[in-house]
Amino acid sequence: MKKHLCAASLLLSALLSPALAVSGPSQEELNNADQATDSWLMYNKGYMGQRYSPLDQVNADNVSGLRRVCTFDTKDDGGFQATPQMYKGVLFFTQMYRTFAIDAATCKPLWVHKYKPTGTSVLTTNRGVAIADGVIYRGTPDAHLIALDAGTGKPLWDTKVADSSVGYFLSAAPVVYNGKVYIGEAGADWGIKAHMYAFDAKTGKKAWTFDLIPTGSQYGANTWQKADSTATGGGSTWTSYTIDAATGMLYVSVGNPAPDFAAQYRPGDNLFTNSVVALNAETGAYDHHYQQIRNDDKDYDTAAAPVLYDVNGQKRMAVATKAGWLFSYDETAKNQVFKQATIKVTNQEKPTTRAGLNICPNYSAGTQWSGPSFDQLNNTLVVPTVDWCGVVKLGEVRLIKGQLFFGGSMQLDPAGKAIGNAVSFDAATGQERWRYSTPGVRIVGGVTTTGGNLTLGGAMDGTFFALDSRSGKVLFKDNIDGALIGGGVSTYTVGGQQYFAVIAGNTSKGAVSGKNVTGRVAIYTLK
Repeated sequence: MKKHLCAASLLLSALLSPALAVSGPSQEELNNADQATDSWLMYNKGYMGQRYSPLDQVNADNVSGLRRVCTFDTKDDGGFQATPQMYKGVLFFTQMYRTFAIDAATCKPLWVHKYKPTGTSVLTTNRGVAIADGVIYRGTPDAHLIALDAGTGKPLWDTKVADSSVGYFLSAAPVVYNGKVYIGEAGADWGIKAHMYAFDAKTGKKAWTFDLIPTGSQYGANTWQKADSTATGGGSTWTSYTIDAATGMLYVSVGNPAPDFAAQYRPGDNLFTNSVVALNAETGAYDHHYQQIRNDDKDYDTAAAPVLYDVNGQKRMAVATKAGWLFSYDETAKNQVFKQATIKVTNQEKPTTRAGLNICPNYSAGTQWSGPSFDQLNNTLVVPTVDWCGVVKLGEVRLIKGQLFFGGSMQLDPAGKAIGNAVSFDAATGQERWRYSTPGVRIVGGVTTTGGNLTLGGAMDGTFFALDSRSGKVLFKDNIDGALIGGGVSTYTVGGQQYFAVIAGNTSKGAVSGKNVTGRVAIYTLK
């Protein structure tokens, strides 16, 4: 096994490596990304967000022979929640302020770009890039959207999206579609009022804005009954976005309202928080929405991007939430087909009190930033989800610029009581097929399914695992140096050989124990 490269050799190799010639991917390649075998172009692989690859060279019969061939160490112990994205043999990924390009088969560093913030960095979590026409796009902790040359990492443009001093930042992996870059703000827990945006991919100029916290009564009289509360209404977009390329519809998952726990401060349904909103990607015009929780008082974001899929001749959209539910909707009839609990759920309908309310899950559990994978081979939705309870308490509602705006607090049960799960559900009915559980260890990163009947994922003790997609049986395990796995697994071919890339590092380390391990990308193949 190759050892990871030290920081000095990383820098030297980056300086000596010849410039890459990256001119794509084209719009046609992006449209076909969900089914591509030679790339992994978006956070959730393709526009439909399925996290499924038809690759079957590595399969349930031979995955036990998987070996780690190289490890790239970022030398950074900050959060690491991206999914490695691959194009033309190059992996692209982000961590806090840096964007990396490495060889997708050998881990050889090709270039690294370090962003220098000009404003306050609110939260340094970043989930990845968009890539199109030779350009890399990413958001920053001080709420800028930047464009880099995909071949060299050289900056091309920098657009300030919002004022980070009042709590705005960009953590989501953007998507590019028909010449526009799509990204929305995060920062609900700091009392921001979020928006979804489209920017011109060539210039960074804003093309349209959609208010995720609407004012007025255009969406119903019960939207926000206290008009003043919309100024700090929340509504983050945390992770990434989904597009139906056939219809040009953009799907946006929107997080919790603010203040998080004080629902009486903001009476009404609090649209579009805890919702999936469908917009016209070209114009930003509203089309329809589904709200998973009205007037949320437990910080139960709809955080992960939704997944689009077809089952039994029906066009569906599914989304999993921090509240521990998996929802499926009929996109033709625009109605809910099923709502299935993924873990234990208790006291969710009871109001938060000053004395404290025991609830399951707590706000660090359920499905966080990684949504379902649609396994095309078995017609299932495989969901990462955490069973973990806590106590929520109502408190003072006081907004201080740049500080958390909770209106209460959440006490988590001991971390050892958390149970990580990867759960397979029938994509048509929501019936549970199988469950893989890791008591005491959370599973929060993205799961990936393949045409080889494999379900791949990682746990927060550094364990990379492969399961049989038909039964949930464990077929392969390897620990990535004790580095917490909270990012996703991507798979692709280089030179006709199938590889897997796994991100590991100190993801959300504050809620778990473990040694301090720097971020790394581990690459596996059959040897």
